[in-house]
Amino acid sequence: MAMQLLIVLLAAAWLAGLLGWPRLRQAGLLLALGFALAVGCGPLPKILLRYWQAPYVQRPALDWAPSNAIVLLTAGSTYPPGGPLEPGETAYSRISEAVVLYRDCHAAGARCTVLVSGGDADRTGEPLARTYSRTLLNLGVPAGDLVLEPRSLNTWANARLARARLQQIGAERIWLVSSARHLRRAVFAFRHFGMEVIPVRSDYLRGLWSWVPSAYNLYATNSVLHEYVGMALYHWYAWRGRTDVPPEREEPVGD
Repeated sequence: MAMQLLIVLLAAAWLAGLLGWPRLRQAGLLLALGFALAVGCGPLPKILLRYWQAPYVQRPALDWAPSNAIVLLTAGSTYPPGGPLEPGETAYSRISEAVVLYRDCHAAGARCTVLVSGGDADRTGEPLARTYSRTLLNLGVPAGDLVLEPRSLNTWANARLARARLQQIGAERIWLVSSARHLRRAVFAFRHFGMEVIPVRSDYLRGLWSWVPSAYNLYATNSVLHEYVGMALYHWYAWRGRTDVPPEREEPVGD
């Protein structure tokens, strides 16, 4: 998204020059240069991410209810040659956080269910919920404590489709696990559909100061701008009362 904005600024400068507006062309080029440096050298992603993730810097105290649901929001998958689908490289921090919560909840003697939410957005042939469930099973989460929601293709649908599953679980407390940069939008969606959640961050993204433009800072800026735009879109969904999702379908955990 940052690259698209830079291209727009350069295109505007080129058009201004074509139309014989030299001052506007110069202003466009200076804005494009300033934007590229602000992104690549770190100040813009640092400012945007610090504000956006501020509510989730600290993880909450683990005060378990008698019955709990740990909602794990998925983050893509990868397909190694010759092997089955695996969670994407950015997903393991979310998975490990969910497992840590599950083990702590279990050790406290409370009832714990892990709800994995994610469909086949990338058309791999397998929903993310099932891909992630294999890793969770390998990490010791019993199949009886796993519930899959395999149809949601975005965070809005994660929340909408999780509601029925959570009602079936009968959870008194809902712990929502995702990346810090994603939690603000996820919490908004879940609360819009009437679920009070306790957000728990996994990874925390930040910009880095750099003397020369950095590809990492471009990635960080793209990530946070995606969240800002997504939040604006979700406010629009909420204002319009949008709740459209695919028809209900059950998904077993076991193979």
